[in-house]
Amino acid sequence: MGLGKRLQQRRIELNMTRSQLAHKLHVTPSAIANYENGISSPKPDILISLFGALEVDANYLFQDYISANRVVQIYGSVLSQDERVAIRQYRDLSESGKRLVRIVIAEEYARAMSQTLISLPCYLPRTRQLHSGFLLQERPRTIRVKQKDLPKEADFCFQIQTDRYEPIFKKYDVLALQKKEAGHNQIGIFRVNDICYIRALYRGAERCRLRSLNVIESDIIVPDGMALECLGTVLDRVTGTLEFNLPGVPTELD
Repeated sequence: MGLGKRLQQRRIELNMTRSQLAHKLHVTPSAIANYENGISSPKPDILISLFGALEVDANYLFQDYISANRVVQIYGSVLSQDERVAIRQYRDLSESGKRLVRIVIAEEYARAMSQTLISLPCYLPRTRQLHSGFLLQERPRTIRVKQKDLPKEADFCFQIQTDRYEPIFKKYDVLALQKKEAGHNQIGIFRVNDICYIRALYRGAERCRLRSLNVIESDIIVPDGMALECLGTVLDRVTGTLEFNLPGVPTELD
């Protein structure tokens, strides 16, 4: 509702004719008609007189303009005609009807968000060292995966290139990791003396151990003073269809 309609609505609420309002403002009734029909706008001095004659303030006459600005500030755009109609219809519903609408919106929003593709850096092992140790690729690829197939806390991914982690992980599995320290018995990517390992962390009473994920390789005992760094904790395998892009700008894990 624009200024003209607000002006007309308030005049009618006060049981005032156009002629009566025009007399108070010292203008003609046709000028009032033009204001109400949006043909012209009152000059500043007439506008100030309008506030007194209609017993309102600027917030009343310009509330739609102010609200629209607020909507733009919050959402980045004004409401479309369809959105305004939907809101008006929603307000006319009963409480049970409103509740049903909210359920439908929530379900549809969840479905739409589940189709949203998330992009994350995905690292590969570089030069393989002794046993399962490796150097981490410096320039990651970018992986795109549906939001529903990715743990919410994931910060980056790692793709396995060997069968040495079976039966826990298979060759070419993509792991989702969070940039946080692994806890006791949690699997993560650890760097020991510049060599990386995918292991389970075991914190004993006297020393720390990186447990192998298979029976082929022995555990790594981490003596006091040895540099041990956890690059990320494994959250889960990434499921669903994956899209890989070429390496991009290097992303720091630290």
